[in-house]
Amino acid sequence: MKRVERKTDGPNWEAGFKPGDLVKFRHIYNGCMLNDQTALYLGPDWILRDDGITIYNFRVLVTGSSDPITCDKTMYKHMKVINECR
Repeated sequence: MKRVERKTDGPNWEAGFKPGDLVKFRHIYNGCMLNDQTALYLGPDWILRDDGITIYNFRVLVTGSSDPITCDKTMYKHMKVINECR
């Protein structure tokens, strides 16, 4: 059986976001519930698949919500840190 190497280091596009940061989403697309929302960045939520592929997701808790939301890595470009609360 072939051994599968899995990458566990943080991707470079995650730089600048740390758990506990207060972040603001810009306009993403019409109808998106995260448009112009403030959220607490909870950190990475990666999925390690059996075939060796890593899916780089992260979780945020939108202000006023009680349930965290999982976002994929493409959402990082729509976010900025507004307060480093760590």
